[in-house]
Amino acid sequence: MNHEDDLYHLAKEIDAKVARAKDASRAAARARRTWQLPGEIGTFTTTGAGELVDVSLNASVVKSYSAASLSRKLLAGIQRAERDGGIA
Repeated sequence: MNHEDDLYHLAKEIDAKVARAKDASRAAARARRTWQLPGEIGTFTTTGAGELVDVSLNASVVKSYSAASLSRKLLAGIQRAERDGGIA
């Protein structure tokens, strides 16, 4: 094999690895993660890209919280997810 052939095969290998890395990155961005909110008030779900896609609240638990207390719990859950890398 000559030098040009070696370079060609190396370039093909690099292209294949880059394509696999891009595919893995896209899959990770689409993956969903569900987070438990403090106080068992519910959950929220984000994508791997950090987009909020769902919030589910436990009505029987939520009604025992004041609006101010509930908002603090929601904020604490979102801040924890941000800290853990779940929200961009």
